[in-house]
Amino acid sequence: MKTGQRLFFITLLMLLLASASFAQEKGGTTTLPAPVTANQGKFPITLQSGEYALISIIFDIDPGAGVPKHMHGGQVLVLVLSGEMTLREKGAERVVKAGESWTEDSGNEHSVVNAGSVTARVAVSMLLPKGAEATTIIKR
Repeated sequence: MKTGQRLFFITLLMLLLASASFAQEKGGTTTLPAPVTANQGKFPITLQSGEYALISIIFDIDPGAGVPKHMHGGQVLVLVLSGEMTLREKGAERVVKAGESWTEDSGNEHSVVNAGSVTARVAVSMLLPKGAEATTIIKR
């Protein structure tokens, strides 16, 4: 091999090694930290075949506001993001605080109110069979 070709080959090899080293160094500084699980809700569901809609809504609920007795046409998971909500169902009442969640089965009659002193924020996820009503207010 001629001297010029050797010099070219060595220079090319050095550039390749330097760029690989730089890429590894740069890649190490841009690695994202893993998320931390603050809360996890689990709601076992058995589905029949068919078409479903997954609906996710975030509500801001002022003190004293809420939803009167109602039911849903599918499975529901509610996560309180901030503040607290009072859930009333089956003759019982329970306060659900930020970071906590509750689930609702299809047809389960209940009501919720923000009995606290600050606006509450809740994330609601509903799995509804095609044609089912998301929410039906019960007027009795």
